[in-house]
Amino acid sequence: MSIYQILRPLIFKIDPEVAHNSAINFLKFCPKTATLFSVKRDYENLRSKLWGLDFSNPIGMAAGFDKNAEVAATLEKFGFGFVECGTVTPLAQIGNERPRIFRLAEDRAIINRLGFNNLGAEIFEKNLPKISVPLGINIGKNKDTEEALRDYLLLLEKFYQKASYIAVNISSPNTKNLRDLQNENQLDLFLSEIAKKKNELKNLHKKNTPILLKVAPDLSESEQEKISETVIKNQIDGIIISNTTIDRDLNLKSKNALEAGGLSGASLFKKSNAALKNFYKFTEGKIPLIGVGGISSVADAYEKIKCGASLVQIYSAFIYQGFGLVEKIKKELSEKVAVDGFKNVSEAVGSKI
Repeated sequence: MSIYQILRPLIFKIDPEVAHNSAINFLKFCPKTATLFSVKRDYENLRSKLWGLDFSNPIGMAAGFDKNAEVAATLEKFGFGFVECGTVTPLAQIGNERPRIFRLAEDRAIINRLGFNNLGAEIFEKNLPKISVPLGINIGKNKDTEEALRDYLLLLEKFYQKASYIAVNISSPNTKNLRDLQNENQLDLFLSEIAKKKNELKNLHKKNTPILLKVAPDLSESEQEKISETVIKNQIDGIIISNTTIDRDLNLKSKNALEAGGLSGASLFKKSNAALKNFYKFTEGKIPLIGVGGISSVADAYEKIKCGASLVQIYSAFIYQGFGLVEKIKKELSEKVAVDGFKNVSEAVGSKI
């Protein structure tokens, strides 16, 4: 049993948001203590290269944990293959009213309705660390911005040179009307402007920063197909599948199950996998996909890879298992890849489709 498993009952007596903020402060101000028992190993058969970036392994930290880019350097020491920070908005905002994070312990899940709470782009930029693994920056709009595109173009310009990749988040359920940008007519115009700005910045800075679109798991199959077509048409570099769900028809047991907000964790696994398989099919495996949602074991991570994910991200499972989960998954994933006869994990991508 890990130290985290021993401490978890005490941690779970604390308000979830207070616990989260305490964890960030601990990682930020006591990095050596926080990583004292961490083990970081590399496995040759987990290495991959995507968008010109080198990934030592496909396990990443999802956006939402390190909203203000305060602890990415510490997170790297736990063995992540990449870290995604944010969501960051141009201006600081406090987000929605508290309470706004709820544990669903019986379901190994979380509901949040944070609403892009963050310290804003200026502080985020000052916090950005230099790390050896790819650093993704997840961008979003301010709550009161009427013309959403303006915020995304501003952030694209601000972080283009500093990010390994930029994730365009238009799928959070906690910012009013944000998901409307996924609609066919709006999305084509939106992504065409994003692509245009990227090309300008690429030519200006002589750097090709990949742009990824993060989508919701609650899209219909026809919507998924249209988004895939639009992404390919506008030469977007990848898709992150998926954000949290507003679906509550998932056999949830917790008393907090009906709280408003986005649901993440184990309960999202099957739904996000279904979306992942569809996007892999609709994009014909032409662009890399990042699989997110419900990973809590090596079996889950490997399942997402076989469903079409070149990389995977975890967040909610760390709340229940601690960061030691990263190395556990890496070790066992390396073994599973070898047992299945693959020389490299990239050969397993989409093998179940």
